[in-house]
Amino acid sequence: MRGRVTETSTEELYERFPHLRKIDLVWGSPECRKFLFMLMTDTRGGTRQGFPREHGATIMSLLLEHDRRFPQFENEISPNNHRWGNDVRRRDYG
Repeated sequence: MRGRVTETSTEELYERFPHLRKIDLVWGSPECRKFLFMLMTDTRGGTRQGFPREHGATIMSLLLEHDRRFPQFENEISPNNHRWGNDVRRRDYG
C-alpha cells in the first residue's frame, strides 16, 4: 500500500468523499491545483451546497500545501479563468 502523499491528513475527507482520492493520484501537478481550486469554487451557478466545515478546511489546507510545495503551479489559470485573489475587492498597496 502506498504511503500518504500529503502532509495534510485526508483520511476523514476520503472516507466521506471517496471520489476525492483522485487528489492523491494527481498530487504535484497543475491538474491537482485546478481540481482543488474547483472544489472550493462554486462552478454550479449557485446550486453547489458546499462541504461540511471540517472537510472544506481540509480541502483548503490541501490547496495551500500544494501551492507551498509546488509554487510553479500557483499561477495556473483556474476554471472560468479566475485566480485566487483576483477580484475587485483585492487591492495592492505598495
